[in-house]
Amino acid sequence: MSFLDRLLGRPKDPTLGWGVFSLPIPDFDLTAMRFGTLQFGDGFEAAAFLGQPDSLAWTQREYCELLYAKGGFQLDFDRGKFAYAGFFIGPDDYLPKHPDLEFSRPRLRGCTPDGMRLSREADRALIERLFGAPDLVDTEPSEEIFYYTRQGVTMEFEMDGKTLRLKRWNLYPK
Repeated sequence: MSFLDRLLGRPKDPTLGWGVFSLPIPDFDLTAMRFGTLQFGDGFEAAAFLGQPDSLAWTQREYCELLYAKGGFQLDFDRGKFAYAGFFIGPDDYLPKHPDLEFSRPRLRGCTPDGMRLSREADRALIERLFGAPDLVDTEPSEEIFYYTRQGVTMEFEMDGKTLRLKRWNLYPK
């Protein structure tokens, strides 16, 4: 941490000393609502197995975003606890601005016997086949969002309004 960071009261980088991030990204286990070994509510150190992110941003005093651009996902920590996961699956106006950003193809376990990968080819029929009817649907001109709550975790499947294909998958505690 630099003198300027201390002077301005910026928190230190909690990922210092973590290894290098490498693909593939871990599976997301839907039965345990866990990304690799990381579960909602875990502290920063529980994410160390992923390696250092491509960028880290303190958007508020105690809210930190870790962007893994090459993996196509972001993890957020609120007050030092894992609070949000977002997987960037297809084109979207609100993607993080990073030169190395790639689209994610997260592998899900616990929804089919062999697991499956989410991709931008996923449509409403596939999501409903995997998870049933959504708890809620938010329809806007630019997107449709399907909401599901499982084991205290909200899952949002954001579909592009024109193609009706998956563009983003968000998860956070209810």
